[in-house]
Amino acid sequence: MRILALVAAGALAACSHNVIPGTNVPDEPQNRAVLEVLARYKQAMEARDANALLDLAAPGYFDKGDPSRPREPHDLPGLRKQVPKDFSDVKALKLDIDIRNVKVDGNQAQVDYFAVLRYAVQVPNGEKWLTESDDARMKFVKVGGSWKISAGL
Repeated sequence: MRILALVAAGALAACSHNVIPGTNVPDEPQNRAVLEVLARYKQAMEARDANALLDLAAPGYFDKGDPSRPREPHDLPGLRKQVPKDFSDVKALKLDIDIRNVKVDGNQAQVDYFAVLRYAVQVPNGEKWLTESDDARMKFVKVGGSWKISAGL
């Protein structure tokens, strides 16, 4: 009986696939490359570094926005105007990202994740901390051999 259990455990281990730690995403070079860009996005957000964030955007960036939220569509020139303004009153920012899925298809990719954004804004009495959380999707495209964000900033 013990040998049968060991053989069954060995068979299950042989069928398992390596995943990127902390996710259920298969540990494959393309998945890692896309998630590296998402990690740089998180770093840029937490540093409130508009230039670093904009450097991650593809030249053809376009995001039509969420129909349930009143927001204008954004292209790269629009982002260049809006992102510095968005950071101007933010005094501190923390972004937690829980990866749900990564899909790479040739020169395009998308990451589905759950984000929790905590940030402090300046108010007359000092700082006020706010929290937003939601499911999100970021899209990517390969530009010159490197992944860039094409939608979802």
